[in-house]
Amino acid sequence: MYFFLPIILLDGDYMKLYRNVDWYHNLLVITSIAGIFILFIYQLMHINGYASTWDQVDYALALDRFDIMAMQPHFPGYPYFILGGLFIHQFEENQAASLTVFNILFYFSTIFPIYKLARGYVSKPYSIFIAAMIYSSSYVLVTVNQPMSEGAGLAALWWFFWSIERALQKKGWSGDWLPLVIFSILLGIRLSYLPFGVALIYLFWKKWSEKEYTLKQISLQIVFALMLQLIWVGGLVFSEGNIQGFVKLALAFTSGHFNDWGNTAVTSEKSVWTRVVTLLFNNVFWHGLSSLSIIIAGILIVIWLLGLPRFRWSIKTLSLAYLVASSYFIWALFAQNIEKPRHIVPVVLFILFILFITIAKRLTNPLIGAICIFFLLSNFIQSIQMINEQASEQPASYQLAEYTKTMDKNSMLYTWEETRVLQYLDTPVPHKRILTYEVFLHEMSYYKNKKIYLTSKVIEGFSNQGIDLSGKIKKVKTFQSNPIYDPVYHEITLYQWIQ
Repeated sequence: MYFFLPIILLDGDYMKLYRNVDWYHNLLVITSIAGIFILFIYQLMHINGYASTWDQVDYALALDRFDIMAMQPHFPGYPYFILGGLFIHQFEENQAASLTVFNILFYFSTIFPIYKLARGYVSKPYSIFIAAMIYSSSYVLVTVNQPMSEGAGLAALWWFFWSIERALQKKGWSGDWLPLVIFSILLGIRLSYLPFGVALIYLFWKKWSEKEYTLKQISLQIVFALMLQLIWVGGLVFSEGNIQGFVKLALAFTSGHFNDWGNTAVTSEKSVWTRVVTLLFNNVFWHGLSSLSIIIAGILIVIWLLGLPRFRWSIKTLSLAYLVASSYFIWALFAQNIEKPRHIVPVVLFILFILFITIAKRLTNPLIGAICIFFLLSNFIQSIQMINEQASEQPASYQLAEYTKTMDKNSMLYTWEETRVLQYLDTPVPHKRILTYEVFLHEMSYYKNKKIYLTSKVIEGFSNQGIDLSGKIKKVKTFQSNPIYDPVYHEITLYQWIQ
C-alpha cells in the first residue's frame, strides 16, 4: 500500500514540475502527503478491536466459522470482506481487529483512484490535495475503523468509480471489462451497494450512443458481468448445501429487512419527508460531512458558497458522480435504516468529490487555498481524536458485559440486540433476547426465584406495546459511550424487575 503515493509523485514529469512550482503549491503537496501518512499510521497504531453491535459480532464470528445459517455472518455473507479479514487474521488474533485492519489497508489504497479521478480535472498538486481532503474526512475514517463491511465497500466503490471513468475515456470496448470485475468485488463485499450498478448502465448507454458498442457486445458484457457475480454467489450456495436452502435464507432475510427489523420506509412510522430531512441534515451534513464538529460544518458551508458560481458547470461535467450519488440516496431513503448514519457515507464521499473538484479551479486564490488547508487540518485533528477515542473507549455494550460479572449468579438478564454481544463476550449471567411483554410474563413463571434484569431497549419495546411499567422496575445503572460510533446502543440503562 505504501507504494501508491511514490507512484503518484513520480508520475510523468511531476518531479520536474515540483521543482518549478511556487511555495504555495509546495505547501499543498507537503501538507497533503504528511497528513495522509500520519493518519494512516495512526489508524494502524490505534486499531478498533471491539465488536460492539449485532452486525459486528456476526462478521467477527465468521472468521472462526463461516456459516450464514448461524448468522456468521448474516446474509448475504459478504464473502470478499470475510476473505480479507481471514487473511489479516493469520497475523492478528482479535477477529474484530482483523476486519478493521483489512478495512484500513484497503481504504488507504483508494488514494490512487481518488488522485487519478481528480487528475482528470486539475493539476497534480491540486489532485493530491483533493485526495488528502477526501481521505481525511473524519466520519468516513470512523466508519472504516470498524469491523464492518462498509470500510472495504467504500474502498471498492472508489476503485469501481475510477474504472468507470477510465472506461468512458477509452475508445472501444476491450478495456471495459475492469468495471465488471470490480463491480463483482463490490457486491461481494456489500450487496446493498447494488444501486451503483447504474454506473454500468450509464457506461453501456454512453458507448452504445457513440457507436462504440453493438447490442451483441453489450449482451456479452452483461453475460460476463452475471458470471462474475455467480463466482461469489455460487460459493455461498455451496456453503449452504443447495440452491433451495440459499434462496429460502435469502427470502427470509430480505423479508425481515424490509418488513421487520430493517427500519426501512416500509415499516418506519416516520413520513418520507421526515426521512428526507433526517438523511440530509442529520446523516449527510451533520454526521457524514461535519463529523459532529461545528468548525468543520462552518468551513464546509463557506467552501460550498465559494463553489456556487461553478455549480452549473459541475452538474454538466460531473454528471456521473451526481447520477450515482442520487441513485444511492434514493436507495438509502427507502431501503436503509436512517437511524444509522453510516449507511449514507457513499453519498458523503461523492458530495466531497463534487465539491472539491468544483472549487479546485479557484485554489489559485491563496485565500480559498487557506480555507481548504484549514479544512484539511481541522479534519486531521478531528480524525486523530476520534480514532483514538474509538479504539480506547469501551462501548456501552462492553460496559454492560463487564458489569454482569458483578451481578448475582442467580440472575436473568433480558435484552434486545445486546444479547449478541453478551454471547460473543461469554458473560457469566444468563441472558435472553425478548421482544414482547406477553412472552416476558410467561417467562417469569419459570424464574420466580431469580433476580430479573432488563435493558432500556426492552423497556422501550414494552412501552411501544402500550405497557405501563410504573412501579414494576427500578433503575440500576446506565452505561454510555460516544453516539457517533454506535447511534443506537451508545446508551444502555439496566433495570431490575420488581417481583
